[in-house]
Amino acid sequence: MPAQTDHLEGFSTLIRATGRPVRFRRHQHIARSGEHAGAVLLIVEGWAARYSPMPDGGRHISHFYLPGDICDLGWLVAPTVRQTVSALTPIKALAIDCQALQQRMGDDPALAHSVAVDSLHRLDSQTEWMVTLGRRSAVQRLARLLHDLYLRIEHRGRADRGACALPLSQQHLADFTGLSAVHVCRTLRQLKDLRLIDFRRRQLMIPDLAELDARTR
Repeated sequence: MPAQTDHLEGFSTLIRATGRPVRFRRHQHIARSGEHAGAVLLIVEGWAARYSPMPDGGRHISHFYLPGDICDLGWLVAPTVRQTVSALTPIKALAIDCQALQQRMGDDPALAHSVAVDSLHRLDSQTEWMVTLGRRSAVQRLARLLHDLYLRIEHRGRADRGACALPLSQQHLADFTGLSAVHVCRTLRQLKDLRLIDFRRRQLMIPDLAELDARTR
């Protein structure tokens, strides 16, 4: 789950310059599965999640959107929403119509190329996470998720010396890692006992990022 890197800076700049402000309440749907996506968003403040509902009433989260992320360039290629996106916190964003972006892509090959690059990044990330879900332990799964989230938050300038806000519940972590909330609670305690993390009151502290990364292998 890597950070959205500089290959999307052109899109971010365009949306900042021309996007219209929008807001979403906590738990409000940003896009529902099966609907037509009318606009792409640049998240300014807040967190969102992309997920699929499960037959037992639960859900599997496949992606977290952080401040600075674009939600979702995939809609420019396939405008029918594949997975529901919902606000985990109150969200402020800038929206630009998909049709307007598609027209700009036709005029600017660099923007079109960045969508292709982003698709490759997504594929690499999904492949790596499939390996994690299928072959790695609960400690490795949670360590990988927290490590990657911290790097993304740091990339956005919102982390300081191993500490950052992480507005996620244990259930959110469970829905992403395929574990139960009870198992996540126990695994977080293991990571804390190993002095790899401290996570409480929605604040994450990682004393040694390299050591946490080593635990994901």
